[in-house]
Amino acid sequence: MTIWWAAMVAIGAVNFLAAGYIVCKSLKWNKAEPESAKIFSLLRVCVMVFVSVAMYRTVFVSSYPDRMVWFDSMFNSPFVIRCLATFAELSAVTIVAAALRKLHKEYDLAGTMKRKKTGALFARAPLISVACIFTAQFFAFTGLITQYVWPFAIEELLWAVAFICFVPLVLLGLGQIKSGGITKKNQTVFLRIMALWCVGYLAFQIFYALPFMYFLEIARDMGKAVPADALRTAIFGYTVKRGFQDWGGIGFIIWHSAYFSITTWIYLLAFMAARERSGGKFLN
Repeated sequence: MTIWWAAMVAIGAVNFLAAGYIVCKSLKWNKAEPESAKIFSLLRVCVMVFVSVAMYRTVFVSSYPDRMVWFDSMFNSPFVIRCLATFAELSAVTIVAAALRKLHKEYDLAGTMKRKKTGALFARAPLISVACIFTAQFFAFTGLITQYVWPFAIEELLWAVAFICFVPLVLLGLGQIKSGGITKKNQTVFLRIMALWCVGYLAFQIFYALPFMYFLEIARDMGKAVPADALRTAIFGYTVKRGFQDWGGIGFIIWHSAYFSITTWIYLLAFMAARERSGGKFLN
């Protein structure tokens, strides 16, 4: 586990440096596109917030449901990590939503559909994703504080709905790539990888995580009482463990490794896709 932890910390540091390079490189675009400078300044902040929290969480590994931590420190408290994760998750979904909205605006993706009402709904789907992830934060904190399973189940369900909302515009974008409508490198790479990520993530959530990791375990909540000092325990009560099986074995390793490597790359691609100008160079 120590070797894996060191590798993840190294990847997090590289991702942080790569994000800093990409964000700094994009600063020159503000003068060329003053009408969109504000929104992309927000996206730059979102990118740096996500990669910074991701790097932090690779160092201070934490598990919410079991309140396990890697270091015996308040910096590793699951409650502290949960607070940071709120900003990171909202930043991440904002980046992807902005990229898909930008592609829709540029290529009128949903406008190619015959039914106008359905097309309009698909165009708004990324905004619904943002609302889902925002709502999910309340259930994440509720689960952490109360140690009930049902809030975590609803949180993960909302994440699944958020990704389902991404799917329509991603598929329409792939159709535009196939027909030659979208040719810019960042946008095509982002859409293809996002499609693979949506399929993999939704398959994991729908066929494994939701039914077996969460809803099957809700019965454990029956008769459980929330102690009066639940919030204090959530902040200060945690256990230091570094054993492979303690952290859930290979399942946790795969999930944690992917979350703090592949997803970071996807959000960087989303940022580049949202900022891509004419010319189609990979990093603009």
